[in-house]
Amino acid sequence: MARAFHAPGPGRPGWMAQDLTLAQVRTLFLIAHKAPLPMGRIAEILGVSVASASGIVERLERHDLVMREHRTDDRRVVECVPSDAGRSLIDEMSGHRDQMARRALAVLAPDELAEFHRLICLIADRSAGEAE
Repeated sequence: MARAFHAPGPGRPGWMAQDLTLAQVRTLFLIAHKAPLPMGRIAEILGVSVASASGIVERLERHDLVMREHRTDDRRVVECVPSDAGRSLIDEMSGHRDQMARRALAVLAPDELAEFHRLICLIADRSAGEAE
């Protein structure tokens, strides 16, 4: 599966030059999709301590990808939001992933694509059953 969806060609996409860890990328996507998020909620979703989540967010701040902001109704609560650069990076990464998927799936005939879709739906349905 990984080989089929691997980006062909020389060089690395621009977003890879950021040298982000998987935990940082995951946290950036989380913040971008659910912002604003307080640190405690980030830690809870990631299944890590607040100190670990804070360290990850701090490194994302150093890359200018997220910002911490005090809530206006309670200044004790600090929430994390993506910066403009963070949103741009997420958009770039998502577009690259979509492009790789389109390229990989383009090799399938229409009937094969329909069967692939059926199997993906089957996996999703069965996986949802296991999560309950």
